[in-house]
Amino acid sequence: MVNKNTQNKENKAQGGQEELIEGEIDVKKLVGKRIREYRKMHNMSQETLSEIIEIDSKHLSNIELGKNMPNPQLLLKISKAFNIEIKDLFEIFHLLPPEKLKSAVFDLIERLNDEQLRCTYKYIKSFVI
Repeated sequence: MVNKNTQNKENKAQGGQEELIEGEIDVKKLVGKRIREYRKMHNMSQETLSEIIEIDSKHLSNIELGKNMPNPQLLLKISKAFNIEIKDLFEIFHLLPPEKLKSAVFDLIERLNDEQLRCTYKYIKSFVI
């Protein structure tokens, strides 16, 4: 049996975001928020999008609320409706609650070498000032 603490340390050492995915975030809810984000960017109502992707508006509402996860075929229809790639629907980490987002940023910063840290500082400072 693998020790969960050891496994989390290994995940962090690998440089991935696996530690954020394992039980700490609700992927269904964040994908739903992402779909809603795209729908609003395109000035679409739920009714309009549900007609385009050929589902009931209640089902779309449940997806956006994170109660249902769209199947691969539906993800394809949604991505086509927004003229994006399916992978764009999974760019969800900016939707994390602020405390988890800060923690994720700090974890990334800890893995930077000195040169990367200097560049990151300059980059962040250019947005803050």
